[in-house]
Amino acid sequence: MSQTRAVDLDGELTIQTAAEQCPRLLAVLDKNTTVRVGLTGVTEMDTAGLQILLAVRREAERLGGAAEFLDASEPVREALAILHLDAGLRPIAGGR
Repeated sequence: MSQTRAVDLDGELTIQTAAEQCPRLLAVLDKNTTVRVGLTGVTEMDTAGLQILLAVRREAERLGGAAEFLDASEPVREALAILHLDAGLRPIAGGR
């Protein structure tokens, strides 16, 4: 049976916060689970933050689930656009 879990991120998603954010996100993953990650409160994101999002997506898929990224803040959209990954991660607007 598939289930959905949600987690909202706020503040920085950077090298300084990666060590605390990544385990928090991975902890909500389970077999056949879709995790919805709210990004509206993210105030800054760097490549470490991007690596966290990619790791969550990869692990969710490995477990037979999915990761959805919702309501990306302007800093998240800018970081994804700079790295040409805005289409690859596809943050969903109004996903809740």
